[in-house]
Amino acid sequence: MITDPHKLVEANPCPMSTCTAPAGSPCRTTAGKVALKYHTARFQLIPVLRSELHVATPAVLHPGSAWQALPVQKLAVPAVPMEIRLGYARGSTRTQEIQSQVDALEASQVHRCSMNRSAPACASGPR
Repeated sequence: MITDPHKLVEANPCPMSTCTAPAGSPCRTTAGKVALKYHTARFQLIPVLRSELHVATPAVLHPGSAWQALPVQKLAVPAVPMEIRLGYARGSTRTQEIQSQVDALEASQVHRCSMNRSAPACASGPR
């Protein structure tokens, strides 16, 4: 459970053309007030918040009051990789060498690598 989701949301500017709140500030309404909740397009930029239906603006930011830009707060949150690369190396015979495949996968910066060395079910072929 994230204790301060608004800090994650405010790390990015709002992409809504009617809001365009800069990073560090809450979303605003078309009437120039602090919005009651963050725009969906803004909090969907945060991978851990994509399953949420809404993220409320905290009371300390005074939702409904006149909007003003706030300074950007730096977060000490590590970046979450958006991409996960999986690799698979396979040797179809007992004599086939798969180390070159593993080396190529490691050079392409895969996060997980699986290896499979399988011998033919029947060495002499179908009967």
